[in-house]
Amino acid sequence: MFSNSKLASLWLAIILILVAALGYQLTARKQLPIETNILALLPENRQDPIAQQAFDHIATSMSDKVVFVVGSKNSDTMLKAANDFSQALPSLKLFSHIDAKVSQDQQQAWAKLYYPKRFQLLTPEQQTRLREHPEQQTQNVLNAMYNPFSGITGTELTNDPFLLFREYLTDLTAKAGKFSLKQGFLTTEYQGKHYALITANLAGSAYNIGLQDKLPDLHALEQQVESKYSLADSALVIQQTGVIFYAAHGTKSAENEISTIGLGSLLGIIILLIAVYRSTLPLALALLSITCGLVAAFVATVAIFGKVHLFSLVFGASLIGVSIDYAFHYLTDRLAAGKHWDSQQGLKHIFTAITLGLITSLIGYLGMLVAPFPGLQQLSLFSAIGLTAAYATVVCWYPTLAAKPSPPRSTPFASILGRWLHIWQQPSVRWVTPILLALLALYGLTKASYNDDIRQLQALPASLQQQEATIKAITGVSSSQQMLLVKADSEQALLNKIASTDHTLDGLIQQGALKSYQSLGQYIPTLDQQKANFALVQQLYQEQGATLSQHLNLAKPVTFSATFEPLTMTHFLASSVSSPLRFMWLGALKDQHGVSKYSAVILLHDIKQQHTIEKLAQHDNTLTYLNKADEISSLFGQYREHVTWLLIAATFAIYLLLAWRYGIKRGVKMIAPSLIAGMAGIAITSLTGTPLNLFNLLALILILGIGIDYSLFFAELKPETGHQQGITTLLAITLSALTTVLSFGLLALSETQAIHSFGITVLTGIIIAWLLAPLAMTRVKAPQTHK
Repeated sequence: MFSNSKLASLWLAIILILVAALGYQLTARKQLPIETNILALLPENRQDPIAQQAFDHIATSMSDKVVFVVGSKNSDTMLKAANDFSQALPSLKLFSHIDAKVSQDQQQAWAKLYYPKRFQLLTPEQQTRLREHPEQQTQNVLNAMYNPFSGITGTELTNDPFLLFREYLTDLTAKAGKFSLKQGFLTTEYQGKHYALITANLAGSAYNIGLQDKLPDLHALEQQVESKYSLADSALVIQQTGVIFYAAHGTKSAENEISTIGLGSLLGIIILLIAVYRSTLPLALALLSITCGLVAAFVATVAIFGKVHLFSLVFGASLIGVSIDYAFHYLTDRLAAGKHWDSQQGLKHIFTAITLGLITSLIGYLGMLVAPFPGLQQLSLFSAIGLTAAYATVVCWYPTLAAKPSPPRSTPFASILGRWLHIWQQPSVRWVTPILLALLALYGLTKASYNDDIRQLQALPASLQQQEATIKAITGVSSSQQMLLVKADSEQALLNKIASTDHTLDGLIQQGALKSYQSLGQYIPTLDQQKANFALVQQLYQEQGATLSQHLNLAKPVTFSATFEPLTMTHFLASSVSSPLRFMWLGALKDQHGVSKYSAVILLHDIKQQHTIEKLAQHDNTLTYLNKADEISSLFGQYREHVTWLLIAATFAIYLLLAWRYGIKRGVKMIAPSLIAGMAGIAITSLTGTPLNLFNLLALILILGIGIDYSLFFAELKPETGHQQGITTLLAITLSALTTVLSFGLLALSETQAIHSFGITVLTGIIIAWLLAPLAMTRVKAPQTHK
């Protein structure tokens, strides 16, 4: 039944369809269907869709920006370099918009927006002064008039005799940053150096691989400008920060790891196949299984998810080491049979074991579907589909493709393998070895500690982090994505709520809970506040107008004739002043009940007491504290606990399957190696000082599934099959373990801590599972000696 040509033809047709689909997927789009955005790994907040939309909006706004600082001890050198650098940036085709020099229109934008509404705009200090001591404002004007550096003009005095707008605009622009204008550039000083600020918007997503490929040209331009303007006594430095630099590093790192893991595994497999089989046919068949598995996995994943995440591919590359297992068992049987080989009987001999092995491995892989992370779900399906395709290739094609017997030759390493089997026949070894390993593993488990921080998913190079910290210190610009989401039923109600929240945050700053924040309320007063300000200014003119006219000997007395016209959010958003701030206004968004809520965010910088911010949001249903990293880290912890129970359930399910076929006692012997291997994997990972997380538990599921695979083949040995069959089985399992170690073990080389930790756990677990697998065998007859 296994040689059915129709089955082989059907699988051929499926593979041809998959190859055609792969070609379409790779050529139908301008870009490869590969996702590099780390945020794509994370689950959406389905409980609060407004919070999810807010985070996505802010993350996109921030990720598409790049900040440069050009610095030198010499101010003139800095300005010349900044000018050359900013003029050369457009040639890179990397940015859609570059903000370097501030135009005259931009410089006047603040006044154009706020000046017509000047009679209703006051700082908190001005409000207190006009309310309690309005005569102080008159005195302030007199003091400024006698100051030769005040720069007061007759026109300004005529239009704003109490100089209220001058004070307000100075306070407002101070909130926008600590920069001053020099030759059109925003400049500042820091630690004895002069710096110019240049910002740019990317011409696409920071995760666009095409844009990332242009970064070497950017670095070359920076080095060229630095070299040109660095003097003997002063070096010019250009520093940059932005999500694209981290994303490019992550992409490059993932590509390198895929190459290391995938090509390393492939090279190891080729060497093993040539060393053991000394024939090109086994090599071709093994590569065929791997190729079919990877093609099926890639095509199906793209069809289901639209893209394959690089994170999934890093893990998926290790599929090579698992998908080859079935081929090894078949080819090793062929090698041992020599001229007596029957391809149909060969498949029948291993069919039960590889089928049960596939089922137990799928239990392990598909267990990852319980985690709400798209990346893990991709990995789960990628591996499960790839493994199934590799299995189908062996079952459908190998009996035909490997029908010819192998050239007669002795089983490689038969002497060593035979001695190893003999050792495992000794009762002392069968009892002492697993007990000793279990005790050592239990000791290691006492040293275990967990770290569920989502940041472990991303390797952050120290050089980029240092540049980001330096730019933050120089400019005050922060990429923090900690924020308060503010919601209300109307636009005006939202502005009122923002204002009251700002007042609360001011108090928290005084308490030391927060360093600073950025809010639209700092730029747009509420309607009630504007009316109150207007009344205060009107009262000031009425009470102090005559006095001011008398002291200044004005020909025309100071009078108040303005009418109230509110400054609205529409006015603000239409002005170029709001360009760097618009992303904080979200407008009307629908909540989980479909009700529209006007929403905005307040950015929080350098939170010192996070519990205080969390408490503020918990006691107000119009506020939501958004901290995506902490939110996902918390989910990591929760699902780590869930996966623990899943692991227990999977172990019990597999044991029931084994006990049903092999009996209760044999079932224990078969599952014990995987349990001890899992404990040992966790123990060794802990003893290396690597914190444990969700991925280590997922590693245990894989160890369970793969380790059971090894035990199954020993369990399928019958005493009457003889010593030689035991050697053949041990050879196949050893080859399988070596390729799995090559695949998963190489993950321990990853720069990403979560992947590194996963790799160590699987590497250790698979070695222990292989070591203890002979526990599952019954007595194997030793070869008879004939005199």
